[in-house]
Amino acid sequence: MKTTWLKKEGAEELLLFFNGWGMDRRIADYLLAESLSEGFDADILLCHDYRTLEHDAGDMREASRYRRITIIAWSFGVWAAQQMALPPIESAIAINGTLHPVNAERGISPKVFQATLATWSEKSRIRFNRRMCGTDEVLSLFSGISPDRSAADQQEELERLQEHLLLQGSRGGAVWRYDHAIIGGRDLVFPAEQQYRAWKGLPQTVIADMPHFPFFHFRNLQEVLACIR
Repeated sequence: MKTTWLKKEGAEELLLFFNGWGMDRRIADYLLAESLSEGFDADILLCHDYRTLEHDAGDMREASRYRRITIIAWSFGVWAAQQMALPPIESAIAINGTLHPVNAERGISPKVFQATLATWSEKSRIRFNRRMCGTDEVLSLFSGISPDRSAADQQEELERLQEHLLLQGSRGGAVWRYDHAIIGGRDLVFPAEQQYRAWKGLPQTVIADMPHFPFFHFRNLQEVLACIR
């Protein structure tokens, strides 16, 4: 796992942002810029690229010094965050993801996952991005902040995620739990019905017209955090 400090200015609160599969820092940079313009004052540590689930020990030591730590996790990052040994967490939000990421009832269909892995290419990435974004408008906006990664690089990460799942399943080694799930009604990657089942009993915010990519429905990180504050 790669970790990158996006903001480290000695704030009292740290936001750990677990990005989705295949992503890099560009989405997080966009979110931070939109949030700073509205007075966001927490520090942010980005976590992404889950080819390995080992994290930088130094970054986690730094993270443990914060008075409050909040997690926002999206897509496959929801599962990945629960596999990490993290400092004590005050609150955590899952967006369009589950703790059972490859599961016919509570995640992505295993057949769909295998087909995605087997056929991943530049062409299939274009189709996937369209499904992830839902509309031409969102796809056009996403193209301005899409990850600077090759299809081969993303495929390798997906292969490693499959290996992690086979070894670790859906067992979260963490002592913390998610407090809230945000579910997109038009998610074509983690279908909404599967998310409802996965998060049964947990407080949920359902956004009927939101696709899998959620970060044009939320103007900034403050709007995401408002779901639990």
